[in-house]
Amino acid sequence: MKYILTLILSVVVYTATIAQSRTETVTYQKINRQAVVNDIPFPEKTVRDAIDNNMGQMGYKGKDTKGFTVYKGVRLPALGNDLYDLYFSADRKSRKEKEYATLTMMITKGIDNFVADSTDAAVVSNAKAYLDSIKIMIAAYDLEQQIIAQEDAIKKADKKYTNLIEDGQDLEKKRKNIENDIAENIKNQANQKAETEKQRQILETLRSKRKH
Repeated sequence: MKYILTLILSVVVYTATIAQSRTETVTYQKINRQAVVNDIPFPEKTVRDAIDNNMGQMGYKGKDTKGFTVYKGVRLPALGNDLYDLYFSADRKSRKEKEYATLTMMITKGIDNFVADSTDAAVVSNAKAYLDSIKIMIAAYDLEQQIIAQEDAIKKADKKYTNLIEDGQDLEKKRKNIENDIAENIKNQANQKAETEKQRQILETLRSKRKH
């Protein structure tokens, strides 16, 4: 828990040093729309998965459409008192910055009623604050995914170790069986050698009778 709090605090400090949320114009369905944009210090897949997980926990399921994941009828007090359709897209910030994503969010109050500064300045302002704060949620999600991945790695390592122990036990049994087989073989060699000598003596005795 202390590590989680430290990581989240680091993200909070980090967000204070980078560009905050801003509005930009994006083209959606061949029409220019106003969107709120922020640069997130995580890969685009992590950003998309974190948002989808967060929305899923609130009971909303996204649908992919024209480069955006859309969550319809969302009640999000951080934005305002209405129900909103939220459009999210996350793309790599640049070729060199693979670990950074640009998160874009558009908001509508129903079909084609897109929010903009000119009509809903308060909602746009709240959306900027929301995207500023969302980094903390993404950091917590990313940490949880790392923990889950590490737990899986430990399970796999434990299973491999257990398998090696079982293999070792099987090999030990085989070793003992082989040692027993070797001991039995040595005994049989000695017995057979004695039997061979006995038969050789019989043969020599028989041959000696020829001379008489």
